[in-house]
Amino acid sequence: MEITSEHIDVIQEMINIGVGQAANLLNSLSGKHVKLSVPIVQIITPEQLLDFFKNHSVLDNLSSVTLTFSGPLSGSSKLIFSTESASKLVMAFTDQTQDELDFDEIQAETLSEIGNIVLNSLVGSLANLLNINLNYSIPLYLTGTIDQILSADLSFKDDGIILLARTHFSIESLAIEGDFILFIDLKSVPDFVKSLDKFIQEGGFFTK
Repeated sequence: MEITSEHIDVIQEMINIGVGQAANLLNSLSGKHVKLSVPIVQIITPEQLLDFFKNHSVLDNLSSVTLTFSGPLSGSSKLIFSTESASKLVMAFTDQTQDELDFDEIQAETLSEIGNIVLNSLVGSLANLLNINLNYSIPLYLTGTIDQILSADLSFKDDGIILLARTHFSIESLAIEGDFILFIDLKSVPDFVKSLDKFIQEGGFFTK
């Protein structure tokens, strides 16, 4: 079973709904005006994913939060930030500066919390709209190179699909970019496609 362009359009709209939920939660948490946007969602190969980061991002000193999930749909979701964006995000939420002795610890805790909110909202929007129940792990915070951050997720090579979207965080005029990546295990793909087809056949967003 293949994921078609129609499926991608539906997935993108589902993720956009999750983005709105995440932005509202982050607004409440930070007391600041937070806007998130997700541009075009695309399916890519592991090789294309690595090429994307080589062309668009710094490959070293990255920060990431990973949330794995299991159930009818299994895999993992990940947010990846450059060091600069990660620090900006933490300072915007905590009013702490990089001069703080325990800033690294503050950054790990803050990004884990932000990542948990965003990833739960994005993956949760898919699950809720497709009427499937998922079990979530505790978010995992990791720093390192792009190879280190992606090593576990790319180990399955062709045994799954990868959805990539670039997320823009706008917090009181701060331009912060993060990359949202969804890895779906191969065994989940047929059921995922069936759920998308059922959603479309039942009227999609016109019935929600």
